[in-house]
Amino acid sequence: MITESIIKLIFNTKMERYARMLKLDINSEDKSIELEVLLRGESAPLKIHIGRYEIMTGDESGIKISQIHTSREWMTEMIQAFMPEYKVNFNNAKLLKMIM
Repeated sequence: MITESIIKLIFNTKMERYARMLKLDINSEDKSIELEVLLRGESAPLKIHIGRYEIMTGDESGIKISQIHTSREWMTEMIQAFMPEYKVNFNNAKLLKMIM
């Protein structure tokens, strides 16, 4: 899908010093995301499952993600303990909502 390709390109451009996104699957019906990221210096990709996402428009424009699980148990535990829900703010949430 073109949406996934654009998001991967943006991620890989902005995060090239730290990681490379290998795979991205967005399920707009159940509002979930699966991705694989190869972190710099790591030999095995990190698999991430986002069980729920919500695109927010208006004053609180951005994307809110929750129900996050990873292929690294310690990372999943930290996420659930310290930020079970995470919001990324950005100005073009309306555009993202249209394409997702």
